[in-house]
Amino acid sequence: MFLSDGAVVPNQVDTIGDRTPMFADASYYASGSMQLSGLWAAYGALYKSQMWVGTLVRKLAMATARMPFDVKRAGVGNEQTPEAGALTDLMLRPNPRMSGFKLWQWTSSTRDIYGEAFWLKLRDDKGVVRELHPMHPTNVVVRRMADGTLGYIYSAGVRDVSMLPPIPETDVVAFTTYNPDTLNRGLSNLESLRMTLLNEDASRRATASFWDKGARPSVVLHTDKTLSQPAIDRLKAQFGAAHGGADNMGGTAIFEEGITPTVIQLNMEEMQYIESRKLNREEVCAAYDVPPPAVHILDHATFSNVTEQLRSLYRDTMAPRFVDFESVINHQLVPDFYSPGEVFTRFNMDEVLRGDFEVRAESVNKLIQVGVLKPAEGRPMFNLAPAGPEADKLYGNAALVPLGSNASGPPAVATDGSPMPMPLPAPQAGKAVTVRAVMGKLARVKGNKPAIREKLVELHQQELGKFFDSQVASLKAFDPTDWDEQLADILLPLSQATAQAIGADVADSLGGEYDPDRIGDYLSTEAAESAKSINETTADQVEATSDLSALGALLLARAAQIALSRVAFIGGLASQVAAEQNEAATKTWVVNSKNPRPSHAAMAGETVKLGETFSNGMNGPGDITGGADEVAGCTCDLEFSKEGKP
Repeated sequence: MFLSDGAVVPNQVDTIGDRTPMFADASYYASGSMQLSGLWAAYGALYKSQMWVGTLVRKLAMATARMPFDVKRAGVGNEQTPEAGALTDLMLRPNPRMSGFKLWQWTSSTRDIYGEAFWLKLRDDKGVVRELHPMHPTNVVVRRMADGTLGYIYSAGVRDVSMLPPIPETDVVAFTTYNPDTLNRGLSNLESLRMTLLNEDASRRATASFWDKGARPSVVLHTDKTLSQPAIDRLKAQFGAAHGGADNMGGTAIFEEGITPTVIQLNMEEMQYIESRKLNREEVCAAYDVPPPAVHILDHATFSNVTEQLRSLYRDTMAPRFVDFESVINHQLVPDFYSPGEVFTRFNMDEVLRGDFEVRAESVNKLIQVGVLKPAEGRPMFNLAPAGPEADKLYGNAALVPLGSNASGPPAVATDGSPMPMPLPAPQAGKAVTVRAVMGKLARVKGNKPAIREKLVELHQQELGKFFDSQVASLKAFDPTDWDEQLADILLPLSQATAQAIGADVADSLGGEYDPDRIGDYLSTEAAESAKSINETTADQVEATSDLSALGALLLARAAQIALSRVAFIGGLASQVAAEQNEAATKTWVVNSKNPRPSHAAMAGETVKLGETFSNGMNGPGDITGGADEVAGCTCDLEFSKEGKP
């Protein structure tokens, strides 16, 4: 026996989470359905029969239920430790027959199907909430009571006839989506998918009928003779029995008395069946705000964007949902246990938003070096046991010293007593970039030359970003020549790997091999000259701004631009060298961008002899003779052919 607000509640209360909680279908409160092609379907039936609705709802439910749900005490420094107490225990075990995972799975799924979900609070004789039970929204009637509060009636199939006493709003946790018509009830996402689901249902039923009736819409039997109605019916029945259905396909038809068959059918291309199904699934993803790659729809996924799109599921889709859930619990459940502002609840997304191991290791290392993170705080991120007391301290990079001070003692002073300027620390060399390391990362790329180029741009951008970060961290009296050698040592192996990867790909397409020695000396000279030019530009930018955050953003944007331009330039050079080595006859300008600059769009498909320039005066994409405006950010490419060779 349970007590709720002093009233006795039957001990079968957990069954109110079902659509038919007892044994009669009459308990279903008739709301939440839509018309399909020739029939009506309740929202729950759509979840069970429409694959993409079920897939999206399950994906979001599992993504919600797997998240740790923490109760945190408010106040600076308390965010790291969950609050132990009755509310935490209740969320882990809401009732004797349901775990916390199952409750969140039910809540998320029900809210996504019906637009709302309700929890019933069961209290003990002292008024303390002891259990949480799900209430199915199709059986709940929400009414405005005489005192202005909401009352919840759990309907037995007849309006205002409740299986439970009228439930006050203080005993209900209501998760509702936005509904333009009322604040008291939610609106199902399925409402915006009415036509999509109707089309999906019609397509699937039409396809089933297509196979059931011999994979043809209809067959006309024609004769010049006049047949009686019984003869027509008999002929139709005989023909259907002999040739109807998928199992009778390919059989031999024999006709008498001058009867001629005429097949009338639409082929699958005309029906646009596949395209229609693809559109339907993408519209369902849009309705639930889920990136298609998250449910393994990879039509528009690439090597570089699929990881980001999967991460965006939690960052862009789940985060607003979690804030909604948290705000409801903070408003409707937390006050039963704590005073206002004492605690807050939060879905802990730290695990799913972390990068891969290498990225996390590098980020934690930087945070420890600048004194933001203690080593003891970083170790749990890698499931490592706590270290000794020496790890529970903040450390600073030895190269960082307070302005105007000496790292090993008091500030140095001149003979007149004035502080002497501190010398600028030498540039710190990071982990060396090697051709072997770059080629090893490229070996993981599965795809053609565009995929290789995309990965090369990413690697260039990463290394340049690290280099610029080290420059910003050491800014004081910036001398670009101090950095030329270090940057050249970064650019050269990246250039060599770019030439090797793209040159080998072109040679392979022509049935030959690529010799990198042809441009080895040039790449060394070019890396040194480019490093000098890049650092001189950085010096100009340092002089123009004193805002380090603005400078860092500017350098980050430059890293992306330089990466694109260098891969285009070095890759274009290696492509033409490989083409010459393998006796290609012609080259064709290929535009890869969906929004190319007009001058490059005009070049798409232009073909010239290998040793000639294109109509724009350039040897190909990335050719520096075209000027910076033509090279910067270019993603165009070349295709080569041996046609015309003797």
